[in-house]
Amino acid sequence: GIFAPMLFIGGMAGYFTAGLASRWVNLTAADHVVLAVVGMSACLGALVRAPLTSILIVFEMTHQFSLVPGLLLGMAISQSLARIAGHLNFYDALLVQDGHELHKVRPPKDLESWLRLPVGAIANPKPVAISGFSRGELEEKIKRYPYNVFPVVLNGRLEGLLSRQSIINYLRGEGGQLPEIQKAVTCFPDQTVNEIGDKFIASPVNVLVVVDRDDGSIKGIITMHDLIRAQAAMTE
Repeated sequence: GIFAPMLFIGGMAGYFTAGLASRWVNLTAADHVVLAVVGMSACLGALVRAPLTSILIVFEMTHQFSLVPGLLLGMAISQSLARIAGHLNFYDALLVQDGHELHKVRPPKDLESWLRLPVGAIANPKPVAISGFSRGELEEKIKRYPYNVFPVVLNGRLEGLLSRQSIINYLRGEGGQLPEIQKAVTCFPDQTVNEIGDKFIASPVNVLVVVDRDDGSIKGIITMHDLIRAQAAMTE
């Protein structure tokens, strides 16, 4: 976990700051403890970007209401510095590091509006497609992206879907032939969440490719996980 290490590092940082400041400012032993506690809360809050949670965790350990003003001030400073340093929290940064494309979904707050929500609002607009079967390209896709399914686009046309396991088998030389391309189930950006339910059932890999109505070009990709995450966000 990261909570205990961050609380320890923050506490040591706060205590070190108190010791350094005491060379110029007259600080009591209680002041050292206050700065250590504020450091714990500020360090954890800056990392996970959850200021209220970080304050409550530290407050539960002390049960001292007199510390709350200091915790609030330290949290305000740490959050400001954290947002200057970067816009991602620890967990989102790990997803980006692993090759996931983050896109924020703001679904409606009632069921009727959710069912009428167009697919284009929650689909990933930047799908990772395979445009050839060279070993170099396939190895690069497998190493760089953790996805289980990749759309295959040849000469600008959607040919189907390629599973991660079939690519791995091909690269290992198992079977000695090109990986099998599965049929892609498609939908349009203006179709609603209610309309694509049956399409997910028809897809053996729980993936739909969003294509343009006119020219058939890929506009995005939507997985069952995307749908569940968006639906969970509606209840928050």
